[in-house]
Amino acid sequence: MDDGVVRRHEERERGLFECALEQAGYFTAGQARTLGFSPGEIGRALGAGAWERVDRDLFRLSPWPHTDLEDVARRCVQLQGAVVSHQSAAELYGLGHLHPQFLHVTAGAPVHVRTDRVAVHRADLGPADCEHTGAFLITTPLRTVLDLAESGVSQWVLDEVVGDALAIGRLDRPALEAGAAGQSVRVERRVGRALSAWA
Repeated sequence: MDDGVVRRHEERERGLFECALEQAGYFTAGQARTLGFSPGEIGRALGAGAWERVDRDLFRLSPWPHTDLEDVARRCVQLQGAVVSHQSAAELYGLGHLHPQFLHVTAGAPVHVRTDRVAVHRADLGPADCEHTGAFLITTPLRTVLDLAESGVSQWVLDEVVGDALAIGRLDRPALEAGAAGQSVRVERRVGRALSAWA
């Protein structure tokens, strides 16, 4: 093999590792193809045990350490980069006691992958709306509160989420007031009530 072929192969492998590193070891067939892996190379990687097939068009590098949140990361990758949001984000931050029965995620584009026990919300999120956990994206505490204020959670639940966020320093009053100021009347009013509950 000439040096150019070896170098391209190493670059693809490094690119795949970097992609998987941000997604708890997971990656899609589309991501592998974008990096230049052919269907034959994908088959050989699976046969050699370097990759593990997790689901249709979803793979994981082997061996990859297991974590408590790998199911969340897997679903976000399956849902083409969806961001953990709403009740699930609050739960992961330790804000309130929501105990969601579904994984709540937000996606900017329509999601065409069917997956059980996932609630998909539609919104275009900017970089300031998200944080990276090392395995998946999650809405910031501010965006999480604003999403919950817009959604159907009770005022009591929102009050608890806001109180916890203030108590543990994930949010401060001025930032929350400023964030709510540009939102709908409903969000402004509900966030104002939640802040009043902790005055």
